[in-house]
Amino acid sequence: REDKANSYNLKLCRRYAENFDVMMKKNQGLIFYGDVGTGKTFAAACIANYLLSRGTSVVMTSFIKLLSSMQTFGNDNELLISRLNRAKLLIIDDLGAERDTEFAQEHVYNIIDSRYRAKRPLIITTNMTIEEIREPNGTRYARIYDRLSKMYPMEFAGGSWRKDEASRSLAEMKKFLEGNDG
Repeated sequence: REDKANSYNLKLCRRYAENFDVMMKKNQGLIFYGDVGTGKTFAAACIANYLLSRGTSVVMTSFIKLLSSMQTFGNDNELLISRLNRAKLLIIDDLGAERDTEFAQEHVYNIIDSRYRAKRPLIITTNMTIEEIREPNGTRYARIYDRLSKMYPMEFAGGSWRKDEASRSLAEMKKFLEGNDG
């Protein structure tokens, strides 16, 4: 689906991917923010697929999956973070969707901070507003979001792609099920 609200963002994503060697040298990451269903994860996956097709190492996951892994494996968290930092690009989906616990905050900070210290680019998607990121509520969040301040912010706007697709799919199913019995 072509969405004029985000066509400019997709051009920037293409340019980022095509010039990833420069972005890598500058340790330049991106933060995609906006409402649910506006194409943030899709755009990040397009960058990942482009780079993977050219042999660049990329890891794409979500904070929820990472935190779940960290809870499961306990003491091996440093090994997990080390593996994440081997990838030339790390993409993490859904910052802010994780539970608001001390465990989650500490591990989100460790993941972002270790990437920052490794001087490796990071792309993050979030449903948070840019104001929530720039002016976090509390010191613990400030530590996390301060590490994101160098990342180039891109707002994804418009309606939900998933809702539009669901509406089309339901209309097709209704037409199919009702058939020509009328």
